[in-house]
Amino acid sequence: MSVINGDPAGRPRTGIRSVAVLVTMAFAMATVLLTGAVNSAPAAAVPLPQDDSFYQPPAGFADQAPGAILRSREVHLAVLTVLPLNVRSWQLLYRTTDLNDQPTVAVTTVILPAGADPNRSRPLVSLQFYYDSASNDCSPSYVLQQGSGLAGLEGIHSQSELIAIAALISQGWAISVPDYEGLDGHLTVPKEPGYMTLDGIRAAEGFQPLGLDGANTPVAMWGFSGGGMGSGWAAEMQPTYAPELNVKGIAMGSPTSDVVSLLHVNGSMFSSLIGIGISSLRKAYPKFKEAADRYLTPEGQALMDRTERQCLPRNALTQMFVDYGRLLTIPIPDFLQVPEIKETFEQTVLGRNIPTAPIFLYQGVFDEAVPVWTNDRLNQQWCAGGASVVYTRDHLSEHLSLPSLGMAGTLNWMKARLAPNAPDQVGCRTDNVVSMLADFNALLTQIEINLNATFGALGFPIGPRER
Repeated sequence: MSVINGDPAGRPRTGIRSVAVLVTMAFAMATVLLTGAVNSAPAAAVPLPQDDSFYQPPAGFADQAPGAILRSREVHLAVLTVLPLNVRSWQLLYRTTDLNDQPTVAVTTVILPAGADPNRSRPLVSLQFYYDSASNDCSPSYVLQQGSGLAGLEGIHSQSELIAIAALISQGWAISVPDYEGLDGHLTVPKEPGYMTLDGIRAAEGFQPLGLDGANTPVAMWGFSGGGMGSGWAAEMQPTYAPELNVKGIAMGSPTSDVVSLLHVNGSMFSSLIGIGISSLRKAYPKFKEAADRYLTPEGQALMDRTERQCLPRNALTQMFVDYGRLLTIPIPDFLQVPEIKETFEQTVLGRNIPTAPIFLYQGVFDEAVPVWTNDRLNQQWCAGGASVVYTRDHLSEHLSLPSLGMAGTLNWMKARLAPNAPDQVGCRTDNVVSMLADFNALLTQIEINLNATFGALGFPIGPRER
């Protein structure tokens, strides 16, 4: 039985939610330390992905269909790499497609509630983390594993996504957490994050221990910021790349729908986002790298090389208030007009392909990292093309608070979309709200997820008990 939500028959009840990611994590850690409630056995050290043969594609993988499982293994997930989560979890290496439409591989972490009966079908949610790094050593498949140690803690911001995992597990749903940047850390590229997300869903649907109903499985996707960008590419690619998937809804919070728009953070506390984006594109596009390096100073090139090897927290802390204009030999506007640079950036903009699945888009009006106008425009483009979008503009939250304050409303929307015989979402609607949390049902859901995440961090099972 869920600690807060669910009953022995597996029928979820309306619930309650998380106020702040850091409050939950701190409370859980403090409770563990003060009460000794969890006695976790030492976990064997987990090798970095670059040293782990599991991540390497086997011979002949290109002959497999997209989404085909190439390898699988059971893994143990943990909060802060040491506090074991009481869930059932595996990793799947699967065949997928890169940005040049060539075969490649990726890994997804799939999760079931500890009390789930694999003989019962259930919805699947693909959760795209905002791991925002050009290094594969920062991928969710690594940082979520028990025993990844200090190297895993480099991706400590991904631990905040455990709140979302708790929210989904409490509903009894299966989860896929894809490494949608692939083995090469392609964060800001077009198409590829969508392919890898969709093929992660295909792999999960074909993985027998999850007990899913194949392509008939009701599917939702969810991501915030960089994860929202990955979800956005999945939304745009799905109608042509994976039309067989039964996608009931896609939720995106502050997706980075226009990479060039990140330049407005130059010199601010979020300035590392520029370096992360450029370092990712340098890895993905040889012509972009050649052109960028032509105009980057030696200091700028060294910074890009260092950035692509580090996770978001280290980059964010070491690149606050960096002026990237100082690292170029030409003004930034001239840099953006270099043909190879301009062409690459133009490919990274969402909005040219129209999703057919229902969309829930939410954005902070005063978001200081992802400008509101970019997603105002994305909403307009998708709606003009015939998509169904519920767009919520939050006038209180900014980029760091919206993941927590918008979580309850997002979960409630997904619950409605994944409910049996849910009515179709038709047309477009824009809601301007003071806060997504300024709703009684959202507040109750927020409290529930906060409690579920805390109990989950303490090692208690959450979600329905079905066996």
